[in-house]
Amino acid sequence: MNRHPSVMFEIMACDQEAMQTFYSKVFGWTYRNVEAGGFSYIDFPPTAQPLLGGIGQARVGMPGFGPGRNFYLLVDNLEATIEAALQADGTVSVLMAPTAADGYRIAMILDPEKNPIGLIEPFEPVGQ
Repeated sequence: MNRHPSVMFEIMACDQEAMQTFYSKVFGWTYRNVEAGGFSYIDFPPTAQPLLGGIGQARVGMPGFGPGRNFYLLVDNLEATIEAALQADGTVSVLMAPTAADGYRIAMILDPEKNPIGLIEPFEPVGQ
């Protein structure tokens, strides 16, 4: 059994208020402001949803496979979430259209500050 799953992420925004508004509109996030460092934290409820991570080979020029790191948000429906993101802010673009891979469906968009956001629909863990 693998240990040490990713349990936190941060989005470092140039315009924190605008980014909070975008993520609230698209994903329904509410925030808990903490004075230290000016962070607005998003608390998520405990879940039995399986966690998945991986290390892949970068493919420069292939959307979603550039060097660096990606994070994925669990969504009910890729297409509906992409449409909500496009409606929430006119600068959002689709980096990777909905795609089936290894037993799950993923997509990737760029938020208003051009950060990649992976989207993943609920899935069953492989081998379960």
